[in-house]
Amino acid sequence: MIFKKYMCIGLSLFALSLNAQKVEKLKPNKSVSVTIPEPSDICYNSKTDTFFIVSDTGVLYETDKDCKVLKKQKQKGTDFEAVYSDENFVYAVDESNRTIYKYDIKTFKLIKSIVIPYDGARNKGYEAFDFNKTTNKYALLTESNPVLLFELDTDFKIINQTDLSAVASDISSARYFDGFLWLLSDEDMMLLKLNPTTFEVLKKWSLPVINPEGLAFDKEGNIVISCDDMQRVYYFQNPEKK
Repeated sequence: MIFKKYMCIGLSLFALSLNAQKVEKLKPNKSVSVTIPEPSDICYNSKTDTFFIVSDTGVLYETDKDCKVLKKQKQKGTDFEAVYSDENFVYAVDESNRTIYKYDIKTFKLIKSIVIPYDGARNKGYEAFDFNKTTNKYALLTESNPVLLFELDTDFKIINQTDLSAVASDISSARYFDGFLWLLSDEDMMLLKLNPTTFEVLKKWSLPVINPEGLAFDKEGNIVISCDDMQRVYYFQNPEKK
């Protein structure tokens, strides 16, 4: 009887593990072409009800919900790959120079630039950036070889480092949403949902889009993905909110 009990528990855990790793396919509700060249990341701001998008050409944009440009700011000599915004500021991350640029959210005036040194290849630097409101820490991720997640305090000092190379071939964007860490993989064309503490992969979804680079969650919690080479933005219903 005891053997049967533990056997049933083991089978149940195995079934749960298989279910967690099952890859579902997401289909977009719509997509729009954007005038932004190489849109490498996107984030949503609930206060302004707008998107912020960064380009490989070193330009920060604010757009409406249909990704029509409202304003922009050029930063010379940069390759922006990640963006995050809070109530007062927008942060654009330059992969090559290992620098986070902090802008006033209303005027796009540059407030300061923060250098976070990293020894990896020039084109394998920081690719994703977000803020975990639960732990009050920033997350800064490298693209690949290896995929590293650096946790920063509010003074932008590195306080922890985790290797996530086993999670995906690369990471192109990251967002904390609904208590979880969500990662986007360009090479795997995959969206992943992780436990924000243990970094266990809880669920995966495949994406029918080429070169998915940016990830955002809109006001309703739905998924918005920017595609670099295609110069398009795709809108998906959040599969967790059906």
